[in-house]
Amino acid sequence: MKNIQKFKLSFVGKFLKTKLTEERTYFGLTLLTGVLAAVVTVSFEYLIHHITELIGTNIAFTKSSFFWGGTLIFISGFLTTRFFKSTAGSGVPNVKLALAVNHGKIPLKDTIAKYVTTVLSLSSGISLGKEGPVVTISSGIGSALGTFFHLSKKRVKALVAVGSAGGIAAAFNTPISAVVFTMEEVVGDLNAKVLGPIIISSVAAAVTGQALMGDRVMFSQLFYKLNDTRELLVYLFIGIMAAVLGPLWMKTTLKLRIISRQVLKTHRLSLIMLAFFLVGGLSLIHPAVLGSGHGFLEKQLLSQILDWKVLGVLFVIKFLATSVCYSSGPSGGLFMPTLLVGATLGSLIGTIAHSLFPEIISTSIGAYALVGMGAYFATIIRAPFTSILIVFELTRDYNIILPVMIANVAAYMLSEKITNGSIYEQISEQDGIHLPTRDDDEVLEALHVEDAFVRDVFSFNHDNSVKDAYLKLRDSDLSGFPVLKFGKLFGVVAKSDIMTEMAKKNHTKKLSEICEKKIIKIYPDQSLLIAFHRLKRFQISRLPVVSRLDDTRLIGIITAQDIVKLFGHQLMVDKQKIQLEEEFEL
Repeated sequence: MKNIQKFKLSFVGKFLKTKLTEERTYFGLTLLTGVLAAVVTVSFEYLIHHITELIGTNIAFTKSSFFWGGTLIFISGFLTTRFFKSTAGSGVPNVKLALAVNHGKIPLKDTIAKYVTTVLSLSSGISLGKEGPVVTISSGIGSALGTFFHLSKKRVKALVAVGSAGGIAAAFNTPISAVVFTMEEVVGDLNAKVLGPIIISSVAAAVTGQALMGDRVMFSQLFYKLNDTRELLVYLFIGIMAAVLGPLWMKTTLKLRIISRQVLKTHRLSLIMLAFFLVGGLSLIHPAVLGSGHGFLEKQLLSQILDWKVLGVLFVIKFLATSVCYSSGPSGGLFMPTLLVGATLGSLIGTIAHSLFPEIISTSIGAYALVGMGAYFATIIRAPFTSILIVFELTRDYNIILPVMIANVAAYMLSEKITNGSIYEQISEQDGIHLPTRDDDEVLEALHVEDAFVRDVFSFNHDNSVKDAYLKLRDSDLSGFPVLKFGKLFGVVAKSDIMTEMAKKNHTKKLSEICEKKIIKIYPDQSLLIAFHRLKRFQISRLPVVSRLDDTRLIGIITAQDIVKLFGHQLMVDKQKIQLEEEFEL
C-alpha cells in the first residue's frame, strides 16, 4: 500500500515539477481537469459528427438511417436501462447530487459509461445535445482525479465543479458563461470560494479547445443594433411567451414520463426506441428536428429562415421531439436543443411583428432569434445570469445585450410564478431525489440568529476548578460551555477537555488554564446561513452569541439543532401559506 501511495505522489511530482503539497497537487489537477474536459469535448464533436455523416442520421431519414441509427440507440439504451442507469438524461442532476450527498465522489465506471452511451445515442440522431453530458463527464474526470490522489473531501468536491466549468467552456468556447453556470446551477452559490479554481479550469479548457480546433466563435457574422426603442416591446413579448412556453415544455415532459411509466411500466428501452422512431419520422418534415440543431440555429441567427409558417412548424416539431426524447431517458442533454427552440420562438415572433409593423421592426430577424434563445433557456435551465452571458459570448456582440436582459429577466421572473425549479430539479423530484435548492439558503438567509438562539446559557467562571465543573456537568448532554471572567466572555471549554483533566487527576486545575480563548462568535443580527456555515467550517457544536456593542458580553448560545428546529418550522409555515393561497385562488 505504501509503495502504491509513493508511486502516486511521484507521478504528481513529475507532473507539477515542484514540491508536493496538497495545494499544489490540487492546482495541477485543476489545470489537468480543464485540459481533459476540452479533449473530451473535441472527441465528442469529432465522433458524433463523423458517425452521423457516415450513417446518414444528420439529414432526413432513409431506411438505412433508421436501421443504423436504431442499432446505435438500441445499444445505448440497453446499456443505460440495464447496467448504467445513472447515464440517463443529461447527468447534471447526478453531479449536483454527488456534491450534496457523496462528497463529490462520482464512480469512474459511470463516467466512462456516460461517454459511450452519449456518443451512441447522439449519433443516432435523437433530438438532444452533447453539452449536458460533457458537463457530467468532465465533472466525473475531476472527481476521479481527486479521489485517485487522495485529496480531501473539500478538494474532491471542488474538482467536480472545476470539471463542470471546463466542460461548458470547451463545448461553447464561452469561459465566462462556463464559470457563471457552474456557480449558479451546479454549485448553487455565486459567492462560493471555489471560484478561483473554476476560472482556471474554464480558461484551460477554452485554450485547449482553441488549440485543438482553432479560435472559433460558435455563431459568426452577427452584427445587430436597436433601430427603434419601440422594438423593446417586441423583445419583452418574446420574454413573456418564453415564460409561458418554457414551463409548458417542462410540464409536457413530466407528464410524458408519468404516462410512459403507467403504460410501458418497466419497458424503458421500448420508450427510447419509440422516441427514436418518432424523431426519424419528424425528420421527413424538417431535418432540424435531428440532433442539437446547431446548423439551423445559425441559419436563424443569420436571418436566413424568414417564412413564419416554416418557423411555426419547426418550433412545434422541435418542441415535441425534445420533450419526447428527454422524457424517454436516453443519454443526452438539453442545452443546444433548448437554444434552438428559443431561437425559433424568437424568429417566429420577430417575423410576424415585422409583417405587422415593418416601419418599426428591424429586418434583421436574427436579433429576435438571439433574444428568444436566451429567454427560453432561462425558463428551462433557470440560470438567468448564464442565459444573458452565454448569448453575449456566443455572438461577441454587445449591441443586443439590452434586449437580451429585458427578455431574460421577464422570462425568468414570470416562469418562476408558473412553476418552481429547473427541469433538472423537477425530474429529480419526480424520481424521489431531492436536490438542494436555492430556496433552502434563502430561508436560512431570511432568518436570523436572534430568532433561534438560546438565552438561558449554562456557563462557568474562569476560576472554577476542573472538579467543580465536572460535578456540575457530568449529567449534562451539552458538549461545550462558555467561560466567563468578571461577567465577560473569557473562553469556551469542551466537556471532553474537562473529562481528560479529571482522568489525569488534575482536579484543582482552573478552567482558565484549559479553556479555548480564541472564540468563534456570532452576532444576533447575522443570518442562520452564516451561523450554519461557521459551525460547519470550524467543526464546532455551538456558537456564543455576543453583542455588537461589546463582543465580550455573552447574550446566548446557538447550536445546529436550534437552526434546524427553526428552519423546519419556517418551511412548514411557508408550506401552509402556499396551501392557503392555492385554496383561496380556487
